[in-house]
Amino acid sequence: MQGPMMDNIFKKYLEGKSVRNIDFKVFEPSFVPNKMPHRESEIGILVDNFGKILMGGMPKNVLIFGKSGTGKTAVMKYIGRELEDASKNRVNIRSIFVNCQIKDNSYSIFETMGNSIEGEKIPFTGWSFDRLYAAVKKNIDMYNGNIILVLDEIDRFVKKNGDDILYQVLLLDSELEKSRITLVGITNDLKFMDYLDSRVKSRLNEEKIVFPPYTSEQIYDILMDRVNIAGINDFVSEGALRLISSLASQENGDARKAIEMLKASIQLAISSGENKVEEAHVFSAKNRMEYDAIMETIKTLPVQTKALLLGILLLRESGTIQFTTGEVFEAYRNVANGANLPVLTPRRISDMLSDLDSLGLISANVTSLGRYGRTKMIEINVSFTDAKRVILEDENFRGLKATPTMKQLRFNIDH
Repeated sequence: MQGPMMDNIFKKYLEGKSVRNIDFKVFEPSFVPNKMPHRESEIGILVDNFGKILMGGMPKNVLIFGKSGTGKTAVMKYIGRELEDASKNRVNIRSIFVNCQIKDNSYSIFETMGNSIEGEKIPFTGWSFDRLYAAVKKNIDMYNGNIILVLDEIDRFVKKNGDDILYQVLLLDSELEKSRITLVGITNDLKFMDYLDSRVKSRLNEEKIVFPPYTSEQIYDILMDRVNIAGINDFVSEGALRLISSLASQENGDARKAIEMLKASIQLAISSGENKVEEAHVFSAKNRMEYDAIMETIKTLPVQTKALLLGILLLRESGTIQFTTGEVFEAYRNVANGANLPVLTPRRISDMLSDLDSLGLISANVTSLGRYGRTKMIEINVSFTDAKRVILEDENFRGLKATPTMKQLRFNIDH
């Protein structure tokens, strides 16, 4: 009789040098290390600003600019953690982080503020804004301390809702008697100030800090730091780290993406039973990440754009490689009718084709037909099997999953 683990399907995860107890939290976006390589200058500015609180002073509001993956959010979390630790038994300091892509209205931001400290419990929804404002004001004043409100991706909020939230927070701060609020806005839009009304600009009194993109060498240092924290120095080759650093530096110096690629490379090496992460694992991880990004893009397309893309996918599935805009419109119309969606005009479909082209999901090239004029020739740039599967997961297209319906759609396209 064979031993209990002789033929276990998880054997590759339980044997060999590559199997280790790796704390993958080290590679998560939420992880904040005890040092922030190559952000010493920016940290120094923030320390000088927020250090005033420890001396009984009032810091300036702060606007942090920089592209994705340049350490803006991580540095502010680091500052918040260090400041709260330094203030123990001296003064009350609370850092409140709000992702404005998730909390995308004034109510949810104020509710988060009010419920982040002791006091009256505020419901997620249902109160008038006046009642909400009064409750948050009461809770914060009872705290008798300093609130640092960090609004991450504030540009997204302002573009969608206007700058009222900033005015409301600044007004709230001016009305407090025992507490103070310092506002920190994080944005990747260097033109953010252009979106603000003069009444907000006049109240902000802000410190502006720009986080530049990381260089390849700086990203390498950041990756080495994470590898050291995880205790896997002997498991990741120098070549793999250099390759990840180079790839990430070519994409706006995005350290977050580099760390994500390192994590994916480690997981691939472990699942393959390898003893070391090499360049081949990095290339595989990069391809997988790009594939996942494409599928996520398709998943978040508007329903009409999905219908258009599904029509193109069905054309490709029928054996055709290139299609005219007329053929694409007919395919789209069949899908829209099959899914009980209103059929958009050819002009609108032409605009949507341009959108799909800009996303890289299709190629739309203008071709001359001689005396018949010009047309766009459409080609699909993604796996039609996987893309179709993702679209059919949308509840708007569930009625198309039945084989007869799909066959009929393909029949209509072919004829």
